Amino acid sequence: MNKNEDINVLLLMLSVISICGGLLLTNIFIYSPLIGWLIAVFCLIMNFTYKEEQLKYRERED
Repeated sequence: MNKNEDINVLLLMLSVISICGGLLLTNIFIYSPLIGWLIAVFCLIMNFTYKEEQLKYRERED
């Protein structure tokens, strides 16, 4: 995998980890699932925009 794919995988894994972490911390902090889901949505949006920029860059090179 190259550097660009590594960042995409990292952002996807961060979204999964934030959801799981939010669900695990429910007994400690009541709003932790909500915060986990918001962080996951933010990571997925960042992943989408990063991938879109990669595709635009590849189109310019071609």
